[in-house]
Amino acid sequence: MSSRLTCSISLRDIRVFADIGVHHHEIGRPQPLIIHVTLIVMPPDHDSVDAVFDYVRIKGLAEELAAQRIVLIESFARRLAEACLDHRLVRGATVTVEKPFAVPGAVASATVVIEA
Repeated sequence: MSSRLTCSISLRDIRVFADIGVHHHEIGRPQPLIIHVTLIVMPPDHDSVDAVFDYVRIKGLAEELAAQRIVLIESFARRLAEACLDHRLVRGATVTVEKPFAVPGAVASATVVIEA
């Protein structure tokens, strides 16, 4: 009997400001986004940071995307997932982007799931 070992890492509640949105009143006015990322990664074969995808990198990738003009939170989530998947150790990504002020009295969100 063979077993398959998987590992996941998560970084939740990443907070960035981004020029994001469809409506005229949103363009050029950065809004807060709250981002949650879970990655399926290759488990480390030794106890060292160079053997893993350092989850601090997720925040950096989110901040890089937030510096760009992106219209949809769905696009933001997809681009962040794809950026994480570019790393050789990442096998899957689930990214949720919340836009707390999109709809009064509610939090809009989009989730993208990609498997390599």
